[in-house]
Amino acid sequence: MTTTDSELHGLQPPPGRLWVLKRIAPYIRIAVLGFLPVPDLLGRLRMRKSARALVTLRTWPDMAATSEQAAQLAMLRLLWLQRQAHRAVASRQREAAAMLARASLETLFLGLYCNRAPAAIEHLHAGNLKALNAGLAYLGEIGIVPAEVIRDCTAALGVPADRYLGVREMAEAIDKANGDAGKSAQGIYSRLYGPLSNFTVHASGGTLMRHVRRNGRVRQRPSRSLARRSPARVADAAAGILAADLALRRGKPHEKLAAYAGKHQDRTLLPMAVMAFIGLGGSVRPRHLRETGRSLKGLFAYLWTGPASADPLDVRIAHVREQFAAALAIGDLDIPPGALDPFIDYMADKLACLAPAASAPTAEEGKGGAL
Repeated sequence: MTTTDSELHGLQPPPGRLWVLKRIAPYIRIAVLGFLPVPDLLGRLRMRKSARALVTLRTWPDMAATSEQAAQLAMLRLLWLQRQAHRAVASRQREAAAMLARASLETLFLGLYCNRAPAAIEHLHAGNLKALNAGLAYLGEIGIVPAEVIRDCTAALGVPADRYLGVREMAEAIDKANGDAGKSAQGIYSRLYGPLSNFTVHASGGTLMRHVRRNGRVRQRPSRSLARRSPARVADAAAGILAADLALRRGKPHEKLAAYAGKHQDRTLLPMAVMAFIGLGGSVRPRHLRETGRSLKGLFAYLWTGPASADPLDVRIAHVREQFAAALAIGDLDIPPGALDPFIDYMADKLACLAPAASAPTAEEGKGGAL
């Protein structure tokens, strides 16, 4: 079966000199929206009003509390964290804003987990007892009350947990309960929560290296882990997601809340992308960007309008690999030679297979060739 012109039409680049930009325009749009301000005061006030209306809890029933009531407390805390994140962004407290964004995500996971796990309240209570024993252990260290006495007292409240409930554990439980809805919680964990934890909150090598410039000089102020407005958008998205989930489970309209969450989630730049861009900022030169643009344009032209479809697959892969490697050479990257080779090889194989197949000769063309 031959490839028709209509089948090939979707693979052809748009006409005009800027067809490469037209192809990458959706990705540029995401990056631009991530940095530009988005006036949303009225929408945020409406969302917060709808979310507060979902919290019907007025008094805490102590040991008779349910997981659903704990989810309402998570909604209240998330609304408070959302407001604090906006204040931190407005006052340019970028490290505090990033930490508040991470706290918002953690509260989101807890609220979603409570909405799906009937035993969540028992897990939280056991965790509270573990934290209580750990917090009062200091009294034994200074000789006031032995730790054994403290544990005997808290034993009347229940059995403390052996370990605290982990965020990854909650994300996995949320996706398992969602079933066919996909791994949305684990996706948020991987894209946002993990990088913010490892490069902002945790005392680790990642957070320390943010105090080192591209040229090796030490800086007092760390580099950014998020775009300036991203922490507020993370908090907005988290509040919208949890509010929509609460509304859905109560049979109330949730579409506007979900749309609000999606709007801000789409404008949240990935922490890894922001840190990579800032890290490259000192080594990238306009000449490098021009060379990268020419390499990418030549690569797309070869695949869609050049001889790629007529070349054997191994020749096509080799050519694509060369062009793609040249496009990645945008600066003096501080990485070992060959570290990007697996990525380049993978992308070369994938891009080479995107070239449209050559049309098979017709019967008349075949006869003409035989003559």
